[in-house]
Amino acid sequence: MELELAQVGAFLGAAISVGLASLSAGFSEGYTAGYALNAMGRQPAASGMLTRSMIISMCVTETGPIFCLVVSILLIFGGFLDGGVDYAKAAALLAAGIVVGFGTMGPNLGAGYNGAEACRGLGRTPSEHLPQTTNMLLGQAMAQTPSIYALVVAMLLLYVVPGVSEDQTVAQQISRAFAYLGAALALGIGTFGAGVGSGWATGLTSKMMSRHLEQKSLFMRLTLLTSAIAQTTAIYAMVIAFLLVLM
Repeated sequence: MELELAQVGAFLGAAISVGLASLSAGFSEGYTAGYALNAMGRQPAASGMLTRSMIISMCVTETGPIFCLVVSILLIFGGFLDGGVDYAKAAALLAAGIVVGFGTMGPNLGAGYNGAEACRGLGRTPSEHLPQTTNMLLGQAMAQTPSIYALVVAMLLLYVVPGVSEDQTVAQQISRAFAYLGAALALGIGTFGAGVGSGWATGLTSKMMSRHLEQKSLFMRLTLLTSAIAQTTAIYAMVIAFLLVLM
């Protein structure tokens, strides 16, 4: 019974992981591409620069789906069912897929918005491509940071959780199972706001920079500060996830 539940957890976790990441990343990349193409229509001479910025943004947005692909492959082929499993281990496998799937949704959406606004800003002021591109890359890095937290917790759930604890009762195993699922939900949900918020802040900075070029340094300093503050919420969630996994 435990082995079958573990198989279900691993396979369902793999599906949830890649499905959620693909949903958010695909939408975000299309959103960025749409704004880039619109900017090209207004500034045909800047099409090469806009194409580069669009591709860079879309590649960075692929970070989350790549994390999820790695975790999904590990869940299917990693051999986590070979050494014996219990109810807690079955839940840990499912939780690994949940945390990285949900944990990359906010970062993906934030990165997509940031990239779209950067392309729109470049369409207005192509001569200011250096500060716009710098702001976009900083925003992409800040937005994607929470997805790294999700990957770390997923790896803990895969490799740190013990396979079988024969001295534990079924009730104790179920208690541990809920702790692992709680860790996945805490960080999976907790990264959403931080990822979207960082992308939103840096995206609006690109918009304002294209309208008020003389204030671009101020805008960039403020957006780095606000993005860093927004990231603290994901750190809180990661701390709780660590405690639940390692308790």
